[in-house]
Amino acid sequence: MSSYPSSKAGVLLAALLLAACSQPPPPPPTGPTVNTAAGSEAVRLFEQARSEGRGQLARAYADDILRKYPGSQAADTVRAALPEIESMAAAEREITRRANLWIYHAVGEVKGTTYTAFIYEAGSADTARDERPQLVLRRHPEWGQNVYVLLPGGRFACGARCSITIALDETAPARFEASQPDGAPVPAMFVEEHARFFEALKTAQWLELELPERDGKRSLRFEVGGIDLARMGPAVQAEPRG
Repeated sequence: MSSYPSSKAGVLLAALLLAACSQPPPPPPTGPTVNTAAGSEAVRLFEQARSEGRGQLARAYADDILRKYPGSQAADTVRAALPEIESMAAAEREITRRANLWIYHAVGEVKGTTYTAFIYEAGSADTARDERPQLVLRRHPEWGQNVYVLLPGGRFACGARCSITIALDETAPARFEASQPDGAPVPAMFVEEHARFFEALKTAQWLELELPERDGKRSLRFEVGGIDLARMGPAVQAEPRG
């Protein structure tokens, strides 16, 4: 039997293998195929959140684009903006943190709604909640607008009238009239100049009160910058007594 056909097949196979080896290898995969329309829409949403100052939302869109469309123009766009977005998101988180320091209540009563907002003293974070000093704001439909400090376990030395000092941010301490009610279940001291106090809260970030106690004076610091006075309803005037 002739071996000619087999030899011819072997030569042909060798030629095919040689040709295959001479071809360049296919490019490595670069990730998922980019959907141009979807990528453009994602960038639009990212830019909208960025322009509105919504840093945390913009960061979420950026993470999604970088994960879905690596190596794309959309990814390059958001990557270039990441430092700005990180700074924006951090500022937004700080605003949220300060706002969450305040606790609000609204209680309906016969003559209207009583609004209160309170915040714990900044230096008492490691103390049990029911033992922490509190700064309380109240708008009552009958009693009007009030500001007072609760000092569980404390011993105020004020009496019917006294003076306290309040420092706002870096300003020098200012004197405010105060009073101490009788029979309060928790020692309390009212800031009598409440309108002046509420006005100062609109721009203050920190507030420090120096209060008289039986054994001397005590300073309390409150991080007040996150207050939302709109959540306390309209300003009210106390009804005249008589």
